[in-house]
Amino acid sequence: MHSPAPKPIILSVYCKHKAGGFTQRLYRAWQAIAAADYELVYLATHELPVKHVGIRAVILPMRSSERSPLYWPEFYLRAVLMLRRLSQQHQVQAHFIFSCFYASISILSTLRLSTKTITLVRGDDVFDARYKSYPYLRRSVHRALEKIAVNFSSAVLATSISMQQAMQRRNPHAPPIGVLSNDITTPALAIRLPDKTQPLKIATVSVLNERKNIALALKALAQLKHLDWEYLLIGPDTSGKNHAQELQQLCVAYGIADRVQFLGWRSDAATLLRDCHLFVFPTLMEGSPNALMEAMGYGLPCLASRIPEVTEVLTAPLLHFDPHDPMELAQKISDFITDPANARQVTQQTARDKQRYQFDWEQRITALLADENTRDKPVAPKPRAAPSA
Repeated sequence: MHSPAPKPIILSVYCKHKAGGFTQRLYRAWQAIAAADYELVYLATHELPVKHVGIRAVILPMRSSERSPLYWPEFYLRAVLMLRRLSQQHQVQAHFIFSCFYASISILSTLRLSTKTITLVRGDDVFDARYKSYPYLRRSVHRALEKIAVNFSSAVLATSISMQQAMQRRNPHAPPIGVLSNDITTPALAIRLPDKTQPLKIATVSVLNERKNIALALKALAQLKHLDWEYLLIGPDTSGKNHAQELQQLCVAYGIADRVQFLGWRSDAATLLRDCHLFVFPTLMEGSPNALMEAMGYGLPCLASRIPEVTEVLTAPLLHFDPHDPMELAQKISDFITDPANARQVTQQTARDKQRYQFDWEQRITALLADENTRDKPVAPKPRAAPSA
């Protein structure tokens, strides 16, 4: 008997685990690749919490501590050298990469090799740099990494049409960038509209930093003290400058501290959302609005910022508000509370948009590996337009 042919190897790289939707989406992609009869080998500094018989880790030994300024330069160099060695040793046909940072590692490691780099961009780091420390330096670095990724990857797919357009504008001479949106996988919950005997429970699931614009929601709710509501904020403070405390002080100043709960990161978020009635998403910028899409999946009616990344997911103007105008959001929430017909319409419009994001995301991931001409044939067209109301 002949022994079975070895599975083709796909390489990937991701330094270390972080809680959140980005890494969970990456692990889903790896599992889909392994399930499609590839061997997925990833480079990391520690074993990552992703399990599949077809997934194997290669651990990079690091001399620098994570707090050292040498940590990331050391990781970058070690990753380039190890990826190159493995690509040559196993005649690897492709690297599967999340983000322009890791794409640059892949591309440098495959110089003069035939290995393809397939890059999925899940966030606009160039835009996001303005909200972080040393914004000019960060923006310059991310612009350089993006230029490498979009010009030298075999395929580049953004997570939204608005991100695709922004990247293409910044890189007008680069080959076409495709789109592969995230899908909605959260199970529907038994969400019920409130009756007059109970407060309206409003929720936002989000990390807490200035870009998420939670202060606008608080300002809007401060205009509605005459109505019966509670507000749940679910998510950790990632600002590095105690933004949660600033928001709590705003609640005190607005006289709504007893109605706003700061719950931090919660593993039981779905259980909390089951008892809520409305999801509010006031963000200023998103790559893919994953928290919003999860809320849509649960069946929560949603109101969200009128920004391109959101309006391509939630298409009905009824569901949008200006992220710089707390009075518009206050009016939308007031209408939802006081007008049952409005609440039903918001619920129906949200459900209608949810249907467009229920598709086989894993199949589209594996299609990228099977297509020899991935740059010329983006695997995911933009979502169909939502039906009119």
